[in-house]
Amino acid sequence: MRDTDTGPGLFRIQSESVALTDRDTVQRWLRELRPGRAQRIFIHRSWGTLVAIADRRGPVNVLLTDGETTWFATIRGTTNEQPLPPEQIEHVMLDALTSPAPPDWPEWRVLV
Repeated sequence: MRDTDTGPGLFRIQSESVALTDRDTVQRWLRELRPGRAQRIFIHRSWGTLVAIADRRGPVNVLLTDGETTWFATIRGTTNEQPLPPEQIEHVMLDALTSPAPPDWPEWRVLV
């Protein structure tokens, strides 16, 4: 599912949904995602929800929640909590479409 803020106010959000099998559409959405777009792309799975978030303030971030805990994805091995670059955001989100468990190759850090 993709949500896009269409203007000021609480109720100005446009939503689009596709099946988990529609990889091409999800890939197109991810390639359109960038800071300043005010968009969120959600992938809902039995093991949790993965969301790529672009807002007007900072870089695109990827979050994972299982309903109790929320984690954010960083580049494995970094110490400064560096967000994933666009190609890795696309990779982790597309992996989530078919993965039986949360993708484990980025480093997931608990969001406090």
